[in-house]
Parts: sequence; structure tokens; C-alpha cells
Amino acid sequence: MSVEVTGLKELEAEIEKQFGKKRMIEISNKALEAATEHEMKVLKTNFEKFKDTGASINEMTRTKPFTSKVTRQQTIIIEWVGPHDRYKLVHLNEHGYDRNGKKFIPRGFGVIENTLQAVKTSYKNIITEEMRRRL
Repeated sequence: MSVEVTGLKELEAEIEKQFGKKRMIEISNKALEAATEHEMKVLKTNFEKFKDTGASINEMTRTKPFTSKVTRQQTIIIEWVGPHDRYKLVHLNEHGYDRNGKKFIPRGFGVIENTLQAVKTSYKNIITEEMRRRL
């Protein structure tokens, strides 16, 4: 069987025609889960550098894969859920905050953004390898 593909949309349509929509969602979910696990591992390592009680690391979780209503793509969200409500502190750590009119930059300033930038290529590589392995 030979296929000539010129763009990403055409590739997507051709693969979907060959395997079916449900199977493609299953494959992409597995790839997303593997890549997100890697990303969370790196995030937890980076959070170790400024941890106090470790609650921010312990409350780090990821959602199950779902279809985003905005982008209509399979998505996984890394979030902070737990009894210590660390999502509030994580937000302040990531963006800094004002204290007595002066900008205060905590030790964990920008850790999430820096991690996302550092993991970007390996994230894509993991997704590519998982998709290739499952197809």
C-alpha cells in the first residue's frame, strides 16, 4: 500500500482512515500519558530545589486525557490538587508577587515555565516515539 501525503492534515486524515478515529485517540492518549509522566518527573526534580514541606511536590497530579473544548485536541493538564491547596502557592511562586509595593521574586520563580521550555523537545520526541511504536 502506498500513500502520498503533502501536509499534516492529510497525514492525520490518512492515518485516521487506516486505523479509525477511536484507535487514533487511544494511541494519542498513551503517547500523551508517557510524555506527561516524563514532564512531571522533571518538574518534581526542579521543585526539589526549593521545597519546604514537599507538599507542592506531593500534590502534583495530572488529569486523564480529554478532548479540549477550546483546541479540540487531546489534552492532559498537570495540576496541584490536595489538602494543602498548593495551587495557590504554586501560582505565587511561578509569577512572583508584590510585598509592600515592591516586586518579590521567590526561589521558585519561573520554575514551571523554565521546565516546560527545557522539556519541549524531549516531550515531542517521546510522543513521536510512542506514536511510532503503537502504529
